[in-house]
Amino acid sequence: MLRRDGEVLPLGGRALDILIYLSGHPGEVISKQTLIDHVWSDVTVEEGSLRVHVAAIRKALGDGKFGNRYIANIQGRGYSFVGTVAEVGNNAADTAPRRHHGPLPARPRRLVGREPVLSEVMDNLRAERFVTLLGPGGIGKTTIAVAAGHAIAEEFGGDVYFVDLGSLTDPDHVVRAIGTSLGLVLKSNAASAELIELIHSRKLLIILDSCEHVIEAVAWVAEQLFQGAGQVHLLATSRELLRVEGEHCYRVLPLDLPPADSEQTAVAVLRYPAAQLFVERVTARGGNFVLTDREAPLVADLCRRLDGLPLAIELAAGPVAALGIRGTVARLLSRLELLKLGHRTAIPRHQTFKATLDWSYDLLSGMERIVFRRIARFVEQFSLEGARQVAGEQGSDDGEICDAIAGLVEKSLICTQLDHGQPQYRLLDTTRVYALEKLKEHDEFDAISLRHAEYVIQQLEPQKEMLSTLPRAERVAAYSRQLSNVRSALEWSFGLHGNDEIATRLAAASMQPFLELSLLIECCIWAERAIARFGNQHKNSRREMEICASLSLALMHTEASGQRVREAFSRALDVAVIQRDFAYELRLLSGLFMYSHWTMDIRGATEIAVRSKKLALKTGDPDDMALTEAMLAASDHLLGNHPAAQLHCESGLRYLASGPRFRTEQYLLHYTSFLLVGMARSLLYGGLLDQSLDYAKRAREEGKRSGDPATYCRSLALVIPVFLTMADLRQSDQYIGELSDLSTAHSLTPYRAIATGLKGQWLLLQNNRIDGIGLLKRALEELHAQHHEMLNMDFTCDLARALGDVGKHEQALILTVNAIEQQQRAGKFLHMPALFRVKGIILASRSANDYPEAEKSLLISIEWARRQSANLFELKSAIDLAELLISQKRMAEAYRHISAALNQTPHGMVSPIHDRARQILSRFQSNIRAAG
Repeated sequence: MLRRDGEVLPLGGRALDILIYLSGHPGEVISKQTLIDHVWSDVTVEEGSLRVHVAAIRKALGDGKFGNRYIANIQGRGYSFVGTVAEVGNNAADTAPRRHHGPLPARPRRLVGREPVLSEVMDNLRAERFVTLLGPGGIGKTTIAVAAGHAIAEEFGGDVYFVDLGSLTDPDHVVRAIGTSLGLVLKSNAASAELIELIHSRKLLIILDSCEHVIEAVAWVAEQLFQGAGQVHLLATSRELLRVEGEHCYRVLPLDLPPADSEQTAVAVLRYPAAQLFVERVTARGGNFVLTDREAPLVADLCRRLDGLPLAIELAAGPVAALGIRGTVARLLSRLELLKLGHRTAIPRHQTFKATLDWSYDLLSGMERIVFRRIARFVEQFSLEGARQVAGEQGSDDGEICDAIAGLVEKSLICTQLDHGQPQYRLLDTTRVYALEKLKEHDEFDAISLRHAEYVIQQLEPQKEMLSTLPRAERVAAYSRQLSNVRSALEWSFGLHGNDEIATRLAAASMQPFLELSLLIECCIWAERAIARFGNQHKNSRREMEICASLSLALMHTEASGQRVREAFSRALDVAVIQRDFAYELRLLSGLFMYSHWTMDIRGATEIAVRSKKLALKTGDPDDMALTEAMLAASDHLLGNHPAAQLHCESGLRYLASGPRFRTEQYLLHYTSFLLVGMARSLLYGGLLDQSLDYAKRAREEGKRSGDPATYCRSLALVIPVFLTMADLRQSDQYIGELSDLSTAHSLTPYRAIATGLKGQWLLLQNNRIDGIGLLKRALEELHAQHHEMLNMDFTCDLARALGDVGKHEQALILTVNAIEQQQRAGKFLHMPALFRVKGIILASRSANDYPEAEKSLLISIEWARRQSANLFELKSAIDLAELLISQKRMAEAYRHISAALNQTPHGMVSPIHDRARQILSRFQSNIRAAG
């Protein structure tokens, strides 16, 4: 059916078939015989029948009324549909945009004249894996690449990623930009090997857009990806070839345009995509526009002079609504020949495109020109307020800036969109490059760059307090919108013509955005560059304190818990004390405590916890008190004082329940999840497994709710052992997978090693000792290199026991004895019950001659467990001791030890360990009844 405004128009079936066929080939000339063969395939008809039905279609559509044209008769050739066609789905599902996992820009609304190109690019991409779209600026390479990404996305399971290289000014940042677009945070700017390792097994498409200004860096990493990641497909856009292995060039040609010697009627001109694009863009701006035969030659000439470049054509279409088609085209054509008198060595297309932009610039008013070149310092979006501060002069009329921005929007030099109800503006990349050149021509680049940097600072500094009360997702969204401008301002500020005062101030203000966005490597880079610029002026300043604190946190999560971390924390703490800033001192202590906790520095952790408690008592803030209770709990846990740790956790949770939390984000330790983790682990050691499991679930949920990858990883790492103790293989495997994926994506190297060790423990529960041993060894090596000791002894115990199980008793015994001696020398007693238990198990399995020594070790383990109220480990060792005694026919002693251990846990406790103990006890009781 054919409808207009919901009403069905009277049209016969044959006529409707003709209309469907013509509208399905817009702009093409369809011969009369082709239409007859298609519509009347089963009968023979005369050409007159076709004319009758075409006339009926024209009448139904109102062809010719109010200047509307739909079907043109091309004399001697056939008919052509010259109206505008847009596809509309039949239901909501059809019209809903498809979602993609990667940050792919929106699907282009319509590709004028590019359908064959799109098909060829997709075919080449499938066959060659690596395609570069080659062509001059403004020819539509990005549009084609994005359209190809959408069209082929399903073949990659939605894994299509768009990397915008246009905003980069430093080639060293190319690899990092690719990693960021893929949701990865890499260790260094040039970590191509790490990038390949993370994605080599994935099938995905990476679109590298605007490569030309960082061509060497892109060429190098693209070749590495092509060679090292066999399922990764690459689609690049560039003004020059990368010239590397695997690259397949697809040269994007200009849109087909009317030749000078061709027919110049409106119908003839509109057969060419260049003219179609021009008319379509004019129509979009000016309403019902119809190209006439009188104006068609002007449009054809314009398209030729613009070389069929889509961007140039779109720019040329901009003023038509204001000046009319004749005035616009005539004015443009009158300027082109003069503006071509530029650099003779430039290629013609560059001359032509520059002419188009020069013409657009010349049409602007004086204030519009000033604003246009000055807003070029903004990368991606900016606000009207930003334009006022960067482009305006002190004391100038803000109304003039507003009018200039409105004029630039009207002239299509600025894109605009609504963001949270507020208009946001953006210069197209190619237009921005042109405007920057104008800024330099007027010798304003450094002055305006300084204003831009100052504006970015003014946006960032007040946001710390304001955004801290918002959910993390909203903070991340706010900082993400500013990221490109932050980077651009930093690069200028630290550049040759930058300003040290602004640079260090900007670095301090940008630390929080980098941390919130988990851009930890980038945070380290700018922090270290700022520290190098401080000099004496900012020694002991708040600026130095904030930058050192951020550096220490970023280093701790990306490199290792080494001396650099402690030095950065200590320097920041010294400044906080000098500044008498108790709140910031407590923030820093929370980070330094986390460092001590990771490295199992029990004395250091205890001192920090006590110092923090004194500060919290001064502030009287419930959040501060909750934080310090979390520290004290963790400190007591490391000391093996589990009842005290549990009491501190309960106290901290009461502080949390006492009122709303306003300052949780100011700390470097997410104490809410940490308190829940502390409860889970204290209850686990105490043998209260059902309660421990409940807190473990809550801790995981709280860690995930925080939105911070490091917090979530820490929560998972410390509660997964609870699920492993309960032998919940399905849930623990899922959480280990989450930990591995998240730590890999954000380059949180310690947690990635912990995930490896936990997977090894999981495999041992499946009796897969060979693979489990391999993973545990790897995890311990990596954690030792990173100075991370939190779960080292857990992995050491399981590794030693597994080695004993496969007959490598000497290796297992050496590993265990060395660990015991090391822990005793360092005054670390938390793992003594587990270590002596494993030593006893290994000795018992090695030889009957070792039974006395094995018994002694198990008794020492029980003694340590009782001293720490670690009832779980007392029960484990009692079970092992009972089985050893049973093998020697010492039934009464075995019964006594296992009964004593079971009496320490609540009746009815269900777990694999308790079940095993009850089975042994049941055997004793059965034997006693049988003997009686």
